[in-house]
Amino acid sequence: MVVVNPSAAAGRVGKQRPKLRQAIETAIGPCRFLETTRPGHAPQLVHEAIAGGATRLLSLGGDGTHHEVVNGIMAHPDGGGVTFGILPVGTGGDLKRTLGAHSLPDALRAVVEEPVRAVDVGHARFFDDHGHPTERWFINIASCGISGLVDRLVNSTSKRLGGKVSFFLGTVRALGRYRPTMVEVIADGQSLGHHEAMMVLVGNGCFAGGGMQFCPQAKLDDGLLDLLIVPAAPLLPSLLRTRHLYQGTLSAVDGVISARATQVTVRPLAEAAQLLLDLDGESPGTAPVTFSNHPKKLKLAGWKRPTPECVATGFPSRPRLP
Repeated sequence: MVVVNPSAAAGRVGKQRPKLRQAIETAIGPCRFLETTRPGHAPQLVHEAIAGGATRLLSLGGDGTHHEVVNGIMAHPDGGGVTFGILPVGTGGDLKRTLGAHSLPDALRAVVEEPVRAVDVGHARFFDDHGHPTERWFINIASCGISGLVDRLVNSTSKRLGGKVSFFLGTVRALGRYRPTMVEVIADGQSLGHHEAMMVLVGNGCFAGGGMQFCPQAKLDDGLLDLLIVPAAPLLPSLLRTRHLYQGTLSAVDGVISARATQVTVRPLAEAAQLLLDLDGESPGTAPVTFSNHPKKLKLAGWKRPTPECVATGFPSRPRLP
């Protein structure tokens, strides 16, 4: 079954339904197509599909659609028996970069030809915008701080300029608005101290923000999250270090702390602070938040290992925390 977001790619998916369906069925055979009608609808469709016996679910859309499908699979008692794959046609396209499948035809070939692999899934416990405790899964990258504001700014636009431009402009806008806050970061039970942070990020995958390479050494199946603590900086230095995001060298910037861990908690130290979350490009709430890695919990089709694009020259090795 294929879960389809007709609003993906600025609505082009809905406009090109017949062409897309033909391409998909030509590559992988007959499918049943399930269309979302609103944000948050995909997990319901996934639940109904699994209850009806589906064992292979493909997500046709962008990173937000993939995020919802993964959450639907992980929330179902029989989700462990389901194989997940992506058919990327959205704006940001960061998960497809990690998987090495950069176009729909490429992804279709990978789904057919590559072996199914068991990969890790991230989990976040946090608070929604109304202050209620909640939780979600993520497959790629999660964070809190300026990244959550970027998500909200970008997701309020049409994204017609494409993922890379939309997220770069969103980042520039956010830098002018964001007010850093003091946080405590705890990794695998060890306090990493108090930080005036621009962002705290954990990576199961490599990319976020329309091609920004936050965690070039992250692996979907190593049982760990790659952690970055990015300190606050004035506007101009912050703009200048955005080049490191695309080069995969952010951890080499002075003041950035990097490590690997299985669980990371971020706690704002000011009661009134609002530290917005980013989960796979969506911003569903605020910190305090605990991110954790769940090894080999998802069966994934279409991962073209190794992924050369996830290698950055000069990116220092990050040890796991003791």
